[in-house]
Amino acid sequence: MSTLPKNLKDIAFLLDENVDIRITSFLKNKGYSVLRVPAGIKNGEVIALAKKEKSILLTNDKDFANPLLYFNLQSSGIVVFSIHPPDIHKLTSVLEQLLAKSTPENMYGKILLIEEKGFTMLT
Repeated sequence: MSTLPKNLKDIAFLLDENVDIRITSFLKNKGYSVLRVPAGIKNGEVIALAKKEKSILLTNDKDFANPLLYFNLQSSGIVVFSIHPPDIHKLTSVLEQLLAKSTPENMYGKILLIEEKGFTMLT
């Protein structure tokens, strides 16, 4: 695995096209670097972009929560939102909890599932 950022604020996030655009502002206001996935690209291309940008993918796409497909992520990580309906206050609240309790080591190369009650590491 490539060298990890030394602290959480150095993590870059890649927001899938299905994630509420307001998450971009939430993360940028906290000092994180944020990129958006271009519309219409396939899952394999999304993962390749996350690896290239050395970023953590944030998505609502449950396919990315499948550790059989995405268990060897190398330099990227995946955070899958599973909050329905996807209320922005619920999303940011649980994302804030994740960021407060995380380090680069427990985000890169991992798949995390965010639910209303908190988050779970799948890999």
